[in-house]
Amino acid sequence: MEVKEAIQARRSIRKFQDQPVSREELMELLDAARLAPSAINAQPWRFKIVDGKDDIQWLSGSPTRGQKWVGGAGAVIVCCADLQRFLEDARAGVRFLRDNAVLPPEMLEGVENYVSRAESSPTEVLRGAAGMNCSIALTHIMLRAVELGLGTCWIGAFYEDRVREILKVPQPYRIVALTPLGYPAQEGKFPGRKGLDEVVAYETWS
Repeated sequence: MEVKEAIQARRSIRKFQDQPVSREELMELLDAARLAPSAINAQPWRFKIVDGKDDIQWLSGSPTRGQKWVGGAGAVIVCCADLQRFLEDARAGVRFLRDNAVLPPEMLEGVENYVSRAESSPTEVLRGAAGMNCSIALTHIMLRAVELGLGTCWIGAFYEDRVREILKVPQPYRIVALTPLGYPAQEGKFPGRKGLDEVVAYETWS
């Protein structure tokens, strides 16, 4: 399967077969996430695999605001951003760029300013910056899942404190999103997308 085919075939799946997702398949998905690009190569993503039936059932209740269908998944991947390491690795990335003269001075200055602003930003702003990188990694997971015959669905509606407490997510981590995984029990519906003429500006914004 080519990347284009995976992009075209991906759907949000909310009904799964009663079939477990193997550890090998989960590692394939997480390896795809590991290879995602990130700002200054900071790689802030951290993942928690939930594959116990009791824990998955728990997630399908109030923690995900009553999304009962989650309980049918073979596993759930919880995507987190490690804010502390995000800053540490960003600083290391800047040092690498500076010491190896990878960027011209004016570009390096811009990168250094970016990291400096991040260091003094409120936690929620920093969470948003790291979360954007995590979103790229999670997209890699979703497209690789299509290739493996698995279904996923992005979940952004959840109570972070409840998920953190039960799954023992370390405090420096902020939960960005969850995706249930499993073998689809039905085809996902394609809700349609805007045409290129609606999203691409060639000369002027209309």
